[in-house]
Amino acid sequence: MSNSSVGDLWSGVGLPRPAPTRLQLLALLVGGKLIDAVSTVVVLGLRDDVFESVWLTRTLMAKFGSVGGSLITVVVAVVGVALLAESGLLIRRVTPDDWTPDGYPAAFRTTTYLAASVWYAYLGVNNFSLLL
Repeated sequence: MSNSSVGDLWSGVGLPRPAPTRLQLLALLVGGKLIDAVSTVVVLGLRDDVFESVWLTRTLMAKFGSVGGSLITVVVAVVGVALLAESGLLIRRVTPDDWTPDGYPAAFRTTTYLAASVWYAYLGVNNFSLLL
């Protein structure tokens, strides 16, 4: 199922064509992760009774400072999610044709990017709620 046929499924119910590009998905992912990173730096800077619970982020922040460590974490997270999202193409190529449905790589990519984006944004909002 190509992006246009995904959109065709929605056209019968009057909804816009939901076929985001890779760039749009990447922008959402980076935006969500930046909300998380900024909230982490802000909350850790304003509260002494809160600590970073993720070992990798905590270690990077100790070595490169809170902003530098957070930015490195953003890069690591975005690259990791992008590799996972694009692995749908690999799965499609290494499995027999009848094992994966039409449109699997695009659907897997979209779902992976959007799920990670929402999760990171949720974490960021949750971090900011610690300031209340």
